[in-house]
Amino acid sequence: MATAEKSTRGRKSSFTDSARKRRRKEVTSNWNKNRINIGEQMERWKDLKDRLNLDSNRDVAEFLLDRDSRSDISGVEAISHATPLKLEKEMNKSTSFVNPMLACEDIPIEGGSESEWEDDADDDEMDRSAEPLPTIHRVTIDNIDGLINDRCYMTYHHSILSLAKINIPSNCTIKGCSSQVAITSEEKASALYLKWTCSSGHILHKWCSQPMLNNRMHAGDLLLSSSILLSGNNFKKAEMMFKFMNMPIVSPSSFYKMQRTYLVPSIDEYWLEQQKIVLDEFRNKDIVVLGDGRMDSPGHSAQFCSYTFMENDTKKILCIITMDKRLTGRKSTNLEKACFLEGMKYLRDEGIRVVEVVTDAHVQISALMKREFPNIKHSFDVWHGTKNLGKKIMAQGQEKSKSQLLTWSKDIVNHFWYCAEKALTTEEFLGMWYGVLHHVVDEHEWVLPYCSAISNRCHHGDLIRDANEVKEWLKKGSAPHEALRHIVMDKRLVNQVHHYINFRSTAELENFQNLILMYASKRNSFRPPVYRVRNRLAGLDYNAHVDRAVKINKDGKIRYQRTFNKKSARWSVYAVKVDKTYKHICGLMKKIVSKRLVDKTGMNRKVVLASDDPRRISSVIAPIPPPPTSQLVQEQKSRFKSN
Repeated sequence: MATAEKSTRGRKSSFTDSARKRRRKEVTSNWNKNRINIGEQMERWKDLKDRLNLDSNRDVAEFLLDRDSRSDISGVEAISHATPLKLEKEMNKSTSFVNPMLACEDIPIEGGSESEWEDDADDDEMDRSAEPLPTIHRVTIDNIDGLINDRCYMTYHHSILSLAKINIPSNCTIKGCSSQVAITSEEKASALYLKWTCSSGHILHKWCSQPMLNNRMHAGDLLLSSSILLSGNNFKKAEMMFKFMNMPIVSPSSFYKMQRTYLVPSIDEYWLEQQKIVLDEFRNKDIVVLGDGRMDSPGHSAQFCSYTFMENDTKKILCIITMDKRLTGRKSTNLEKACFLEGMKYLRDEGIRVVEVVTDAHVQISALMKREFPNIKHSFDVWHGTKNLGKKIMAQGQEKSKSQLLTWSKDIVNHFWYCAEKALTTEEFLGMWYGVLHHVVDEHEWVLPYCSAISNRCHHGDLIRDANEVKEWLKKGSAPHEALRHIVMDKRLVNQVHHYINFRSTAELENFQNLILMYASKRNSFRPPVYRVRNRLAGLDYNAHVDRAVKINKDGKIRYQRTFNKKSARWSVYAVKVDKTYKHICGLMKKIVSKRLVDKTGMNRKVVLASDDPRRISSVIAPIPPPPTSQLVQEQKSRFKSN
């Protein structure tokens, strides 16, 4: 019986990422078997290809083999002794040659497109498709110092094309002068100037690597400064990076002048425009608002606080309030309450009907809500509630007599979460919550219920004990059980139960707080306007990408990424979202450049602080003014001898 041929019909087989990599490795391995290693002759091979003006290594091999088939002598030797006429005839036979004698203006210049390479692509693969042209300088081991010490400049595509089209004669074209023309270069900030001048001083042409804005500002200087701030970077680190590249950029003073004059006002204007669009979406609607504060440094040494308000359903940022502690009498502990109050008043003045506010269990904010906003429901974040509960259990379990309580910590915290999710009233919450005191002692039904709406028994089904489970039931009335009773029936916790009934969470705000770190790191200090706009840049970034879709693999399934939590010692996965587009950056760049183009004064102007700038109160954060530097030098003493 003949063997049936394999059918090619049906759905094509799909590969996993691991299988695809293995398959690619096999293909690469098979391809490598046909490679020829010419060792030390590689430089001669490349020189030959450059002399013949060939496009690829394949063309060189084809040329040599064709010559070998017509002659008994070595192909390389024949080329080295060939007359120019014979060599030209051989080159004309191949369609892969480009005549190097063609005029530059006859060759059209087109913009290239970038290719996407696989992460595991090796240098040989890239070399096959990106061979340097004969006129490109090739770096060898002997001229590495020249490459590293050479200056690098920032330029634009249009400027490069204009330079390529310039045809300057080698002698002066001024009437009566035929002196030799020389090219001189000059650096100005991040730009390079070229000047064609003859020995008599006649200037034939000038060229700049960047377009020029009004008042002789280079476009690259302004856009480079803008990119440093808009990407959340720090100028000092960027300056160091460009220094290592041997690339000139704007001076620190010029950067800070641009930041103060054009960048900060443009970001503020753009934020207010986008914020109005977001607020218009929620006007005349009852909304639930999530709120959370963030200090710029830990402890009581914070200078700034930024408080963020987020809409609960869409997760869009409504407003961000930043405040300096000089506005609260230099008391950083009052910053969060002051920011919260200002934010709530702002939303009210904008016509936003807030029916519920969700925050952490902040004592000052709780008192403020009762006094200033009694008609608005105040809820606590259930995650913060369970976190604080877990801390109390862990603290009690540190005592040796109560260590058995630690094995029940996770179950008790989960039960609190369950009560907040299921209960509709405070009575129902407490009725389920108190039941944990019976469950931990293996008592799953008790005499009287704690609430008329809740039965006097546990809500779980039949319990099946695992043979390997080390957790033991607590003894009723024992030290760990009594400690748990004090935690569960704590008066403050019982009085706060009504804040957890709606089962709200500010977890998404925690993600946004991490994003702020990208723009306003806690390791750097900023002036009040810069700190404000850096937080607003984080808000613009978040709102622009809040609806990002998840990535889908070729098989149609969601792509997941593994992550390990050191604290819980557990692996988990999260869905990978598509890459950010940062479409809002283009609008910000346009606004910054426009502000410069319409500016008639320039950057050298008197700095006027805004009416609400905290530096009007005091120029320093310290409670006492600084003495003169010379006085401090005289007063300073050292225990070490100076050489």
